[in-house]
Amino acid sequence: MMKSKEVALVLSSGGARGLAHIGAIEALVENGYSIKAISGTSMGALVGGMYASGKLPLFREFMTGLTRLDVIRLMDLAVSKRGIIKGERVFAEMKRIIGDVLIEDLPIPFAAVCADLNNHKEIVFTSGDLLAAIRASSSIPSILLPIITDGVLLVDGGVINPLPMDRVKYEAGDLLVAVNVNAPYQENLVKLKPTSDTLFDQTRELINQKWNSITGGHPKRTKINGVFDIVNSSFELMQHKMTLIALSQYKPDILVNLPVNLADTFGFHKANDLIKAGYEAMIAQILQKQEIDLVEEHEKHH
Repeated sequence: MMKSKEVALVLSSGGARGLAHIGAIEALVENGYSIKAISGTSMGALVGGMYASGKLPLFREFMTGLTRLDVIRLMDLAVSKRGIIKGERVFAEMKRIIGDVLIEDLPIPFAAVCADLNNHKEIVFTSGDLLAAIRASSSIPSILLPIITDGVLLVDGGVINPLPMDRVKYEAGDLLVAVNVNAPYQENLVKLKPTSDTLFDQTRELINQKWNSITGGHPKRTKINGVFDIVNSSFELMQHKMTLIALSQYKPDILVNLPVNLADTFGFHKANDLIKAGYEAMIAQILQKQEIDLVEEHEKHH
């Protein structure tokens, strides 16, 4: 009996690492899987929303064309107690790609997860403006300026549900496929293209200094204990722990795990390598699933 190839796809948060979602989607589609529904958090919501709106090739082209300097320019650094990156430049680019689209008009069901800080609860967007939902889902606390909607402060869904398997719409027979880019650190991981990141490190240092001065800390703290790095590492740890809880409750038919040290949160200039990593990891899991299915089929007939 032919196993179902209809997929309910779940894409995790994880900053630049989430570009691996592009490769994972490409691997699924190439192998004849049909994506029936998507839920995503943060970068997962962005990539998922691009796919659902038919704009993934355009988004891929934009991301793979970015240099380190482009990433720094798009960061739109701001000095504010609510966050240090305005996000206006990058989301102006996203609007250029997506345009004005309502989630309910997408050809497949889509859900973007974010957190409501005022009422301490999860908000799931399944209707309304697609880009607004993605923007709210991607507001990493203390880093990207949060969205205020109807007096409510909305931040990155990674705070509450980094791998939203409970938010994807799927029917009996559909395969639950999850891509998690917040898996544990992997020792001896070959870093993506060991290029000199001096410029990027300088920007990161600048971010740390801005944060340290805002919070009354010493402006010359090292990047190891700069406020930005502390917030970022804390957020990564929290996402990992919450993902483990989600995975103890839901068992995806295909699970792709990519380690948190694959790339920094803002390593968007490594798009090509990250997409390739997602593609290769998904291919490996598809092959594993096919082998398991063959064994099960064989045992059924003997």
